[in-house]
Amino acid sequence: MPADTNQTDTSDQRQPGDSVTTMTGSETDLETRAAELRERLLAADHAYYAEDNPLISDAEYDDLMRELRALEEAHPELITPDSPTQQVSGEAAVGFTKIRHLTPMLSLANVRSPDELRAWQQRAQRQLPNATFAYDCEPKIDGLSMNLLYERGRLTQGVTRGDGVIGEDVTANVLTIGDIPHQLRESAQYPHPERIEIRGEIYMRRDDFEALNERLAAEAQVAGREPRLFANARNSAAGSLRQKDPRATATRPLSFLAYHIGLIEGVSEPATHTEVLERLRAWGFPVSERARRVETLEEAQAYCDETAAIRFTIPFDIDGAVIKIDSRWQQQDLGYVARDPRWAIAYKFAPVEANTRLREIVVTVGRTGALIPNARLDPVQISGVTVSNATLYNFQEVQRKDLREGDTVVVQRHGDVIPGIVKALPELRDGSQQPWQPPTTCPACGTPVARVDEEVMVYCPNASCPAQQLENMRHFVSRGAMDIRGLGEEIVARLVNAELVHNVADIYTLTREQILDLPNFQQKSAANLLAAIETSKSRPFPRVLYALGIRHVGEKAAEILAEGLRSMDALLVAPEDQLAAFPGIGPKIAESIYQWCQQQTNRDLVARLAQSGLQMALPERAEPDGEEANLPFVGETFLLTGSLEHLTRGQAEQAIQALGGKIASGVSKSLGHLIAGAEAGSKLEKAQKLNIPVHDESWLVERLREHDAMPAERKRM
Repeated sequence: MPADTNQTDTSDQRQPGDSVTTMTGSETDLETRAAELRERLLAADHAYYAEDNPLISDAEYDDLMRELRALEEAHPELITPDSPTQQVSGEAAVGFTKIRHLTPMLSLANVRSPDELRAWQQRAQRQLPNATFAYDCEPKIDGLSMNLLYERGRLTQGVTRGDGVIGEDVTANVLTIGDIPHQLRESAQYPHPERIEIRGEIYMRRDDFEALNERLAAEAQVAGREPRLFANARNSAAGSLRQKDPRATATRPLSFLAYHIGLIEGVSEPATHTEVLERLRAWGFPVSERARRVETLEEAQAYCDETAAIRFTIPFDIDGAVIKIDSRWQQQDLGYVARDPRWAIAYKFAPVEANTRLREIVVTVGRTGALIPNARLDPVQISGVTVSNATLYNFQEVQRKDLREGDTVVVQRHGDVIPGIVKALPELRDGSQQPWQPPTTCPACGTPVARVDEEVMVYCPNASCPAQQLENMRHFVSRGAMDIRGLGEEIVARLVNAELVHNVADIYTLTREQILDLPNFQQKSAANLLAAIETSKSRPFPRVLYALGIRHVGEKAAEILAEGLRSMDALLVAPEDQLAAFPGIGPKIAESIYQWCQQQTNRDLVARLAQSGLQMALPERAEPDGEEANLPFVGETFLLTGSLEHLTRGQAEQAIQALGGKIASGVSKSLGHLIAGAEAGSKLEKAQKLNIPVHDESWLVERLREHDAMPAERKRM
């Protein structure tokens, strides 16, 4: 699962000439599949980054991302601004102050074989045909990405990666980690920068992780309660860093490795990544002892093979290696594609597998009514983690793999918590295993199931289904939605079972007396819960819209709709074509929203929530700053592709932004200008298909000179 540039990955990059999956089917089928892939990937991102609770395996995530990339490359009209291919995964968690990074923290694409690694190098060579590359190789740590800001040598801010642009301020907690210097060392060779962003990974060593769980279990035993242990080292690191009390973080054995710099001011920039690591060591940061500079791609491949062979002797979790082109000026010339740098790649190691017995297949009902099969397994140890459950996603997946209760199955982990079942082993069947029959009625309410059009998922169509209502309430109160602290899954279930709440609006009518009637509630805990419910009324309108659980409306779609319509009243009367016209929405999501708004029960629910005081509109827009509003590129979006002669990519983007323009993350219908340099590739083809204005570099240079924004010089080898 992706995290920060240099240590984590997302999916592979493809360019003209590379192998791309051929997509078939009607336009509606393709659009439906793209929407399904986006929804699953965004849900997986939220669970992984915001909740430290992965929904799918790394390998499954990568496969979904590859399919979505291939589909969008073949049909660029399907690309939306909120597509996971166009943005960095993750989000700033609720509860900490949000901070904007001075320079973005991006993700990495990945490869899995020598041929794919060679294809990555060849793409870079095509863009810089006369360049000779050296490479820096490092292990890919499975931890939490961190950005440290130092001003005049002193640590002033520690911010998580978040969505790559905005993260969460955890400075007080970072200050408790012994590996992170509060003050940079200084020498004549490496003086303090005026400002510098240090990037690295906060992680937990395996032995420290095991000792922490042992301590938590012992403390729980003394307190007479069930222990709440961490599932793996990555979750323990993320959970420890997000403690509200820094004193709690200080008791956790967290470690840090530095591997990159972002902004650097007041000193000369390092010329190579090797020099970056030298400076990091000199300033007092731990750097991977296995970092190595090599001269050829063959040596880089040998490094990956060697590291894969000894991965479990390394004292912390890794699931791959990171290969970077060493020259920082070559990095700058190569630039980025979508959210991934062209000059770095993650080489993923083979997943870890084990065989175990599939005891039973249990179907649960999600908040949208989707029936989801889940595997219950005989517990098996895979790379230090006990695995007993796996999601099977949908009925077709069970049938495609011919999974049967009682089968011996191959289970795969890829550095995360929830595994995937690779396949059954039919040769080990003894005749007792029979083909699994999916239910024809909802296991929660008995309503006959239905399939919408050609969708893979099967649904319970009963809006009053108790399982759906329970999951809807759990979603509504969750951290990413209304964030009602103290109203977790178990308490929601108690309220439902006691018939105190029948829908989410009932939450806002709860009284102290009703809560005190529930088991284990005292005066103080009841008061705290009521206070949390009251606090949730201040959540902004996009969060309320997302919390309603409208099918296909994730957090990004909710933000787009809120910004475009400004109020719930406007949403309730908006026609389908108006909804579909918003970037990233499209006809499928628009149809779902429109149908939801037409149901009187939903309109009544909105009315009750509004009466309870929830935010049903965005505040009035502030008037733009006069000076900013007069900048020549205000309201215009730009994207650069190909090799530029007079500017580096970074210089061009900074100049555009200085004139008020915005840099797009990819080609979509809303893009205003594509600047195409030499050897422009797939972005140019996509822009031409979408009739987006295309300009050469001289057009941009002329505009920059016209407004006295042309950079003084071009830095390059």
